[in-house]
Amino acid sequence: MKLTLAIDCSMGWVSLGLADDGTLYGEENANVGRAQSELLPGLAGGFVARHGFALRDLERIAVTTGPGYYTGIRVGLAYATTLASGMGIPAVPVSSLYAIASPLTGSGFAVASAIRARRGSLYGAIYGLPQDTAPAVLSAAEFIELVRSSGCGRGDIVITGPDLDEFDEISSSGYRVIRTPPAIGLHLARASLELDAVPPATIRATYVRPPD
Repeated sequence: MKLTLAIDCSMGWVSLGLADDGTLYGEENANVGRAQSELLPGLAGGFVARHGFALRDLERIAVTTGPGYYTGIRVGLAYATTLASGMGIPAVPVSSLYAIASPLTGSGFAVASAIRARRGSLYGAIYGLPQDTAPAVLSAAEFIELVRSSGCGRGDIVITGPDLDEFDEISSSGYRVIRTPPAIGLHLARASLELDAVPPATIRATYVRPPD
């Protein structure tokens, strides 16, 4: 058993998930705006308690490291690593783009995930290739070109993310698109079970910036 609390604040929401090796207990997602830092500890403690556990029962903390909402990444990482360090348990760093893609990975096709960034751009990466692409800041046109250059046919790759309707290039690309809500608590919890935990003090944020 590795009871894991998953914490994501990278997309402006507080998204929480709880899982162990054999059970996905559930998730809770709250759109609290700029009150993430103030409300996150209480939301996390109450969420765990509603599933019949206490924080002391946790064996791992999973947290998104980005890319995404800069302030949210900092809030989530600070709370998750402080909690894990204080409890003497390891933490699991997870890319927010991988957490979004994870429900679809292993289904026989590649998954291109995207999150809105600033100035009309997006954060994007592709998973399920012989070698996954690293998260990058791209225009929508550049993201579609990345998908095209992956070597996957239109039936072999899917595009997913919470903000895809904002990009006409994606909607009209001809690729299969699966839109998701900006709330990935359970996705993150599930994905983290397959990943290695590390000492919380070693985790760093993934602030992806445009190339110079």
